[in-house]
Amino acid sequence: MYKRRLPIYQRRSRQPARPIFSLLALVTLMTIIGGMFALYDRMRVPGAGAPRATLPASLMGGPPTALPLALPTALPPDTHTTIFIPTAGVRTGVVEVYLDGISWDVSRLGYNAGHLQGTASLTGRGNLVLAGHVEMADGRPGVFAGIGSLELGDPLIISRGALEKRYTVSAVKTVAPDDLSVLYPTTTDRITLITCGDYDFFQNVYQERIVVVADRAA
Repeated sequence: MYKRRLPIYQRRSRQPARPIFSLLALVTLMTIIGGMFALYDRMRVPGAGAPRATLPASLMGGPPTALPLALPTALPPDTHTTIFIPTAGVRTGVVEVYLDGISWDVSRLGYNAGHLQGTASLTGRGNLVLAGHVEMADGRPGVFAGIGSLELGDPLIISRGALEKRYTVSAVKTVAPDDLSVLYPTTTDRITLITCGDYDFFQNVYQERIVVVADRAA
């Protein structure tokens, strides 16, 4: 099995570099780099004891890339479920994000928040985990772009029809992409928000995940 990684985000565009090499040298260099990436992908095999599933490296949509990509087609939101975070400017629908055998499929998440299959439900008790993009393919901010600025005590409201549950932020932190402890079940009523952070332009990856924990308000 593949090692799990926490979800998160989309692609950034790079500014074209100034020509340094001749055309022939540039083609040769790109061929070598392409071969190295192909070899790396082939060598990626699951390690013993790896978790059963992997949260996508992009939450959504793959690691950052210089290639122009179309925006993901949003899944139809569950019209009965919404999340509202006033201090982060978030009000959006919540869609279900299902495991595909290796990872959670967030390829069509769009501007929705995604409820990760296997975590607590809205009507249940425990750790309900929602993932969202930090950045869209065209560079626009994703739905969770501002959650890293949340502060302790900030409100968070999730509702479905007549049911409304209120939470307050109890922790804002960063974790490694393969740190799954933030997904673990809890005995308390909690919501965990996840998005990508710390984009490394040279490695073309997000180095960490931004995590916001909110516990049920009294």
